[in-house]
Amino acid sequence: MMKRVGINIIFLSMVAMAAPVCAEVALACETQSVNFKKREYRCPLKANGSGQHIRFKADFSGSHDDTQLSISLSLDGLPVTCGKGSKTWLKGEDGEEGDVSLECHLVLDGAAGSQRMLRATVNIYHAEFVGVQLSAR
Repeated sequence: MMKRVGINIIFLSMVAMAAPVCAEVALACETQSVNFKKREYRCPLKANGSGQHIRFKADFSGSHDDTQLSISLSLDGLPVTCGKGSKTWLKGEDGEEGDVSLECHLVLDGAAGSQRMLRATVNIYHAEFVGVQLSAR
């Protein structure tokens, strides 16, 4: 019995060491403009030189049949095309109600240490804005 426990511990240790570490790191954004229908953010970023994965997420509550939400981003003044798994707009008539989120996935390229500027606009119609999150992995 003890031998079996020891083998299981060794196996679990090997699996844990082999698993890639993909922890997300929270990044900061500065609020530039706020009103009832639109919020704008400025998010300074520093490239790591290896194509860092960035996620911008906006959370809302109270979505219902006539809610309309969207996010748009630009990097150094150029529009961002959000990657696979992104959701940048929502119409409540599509059936999503209650707590909802929009998000944009992108890859931050550039030489290690180079300063980049991500800007985000969040458009809100008939939902309550909860907050934004910016993270990197």
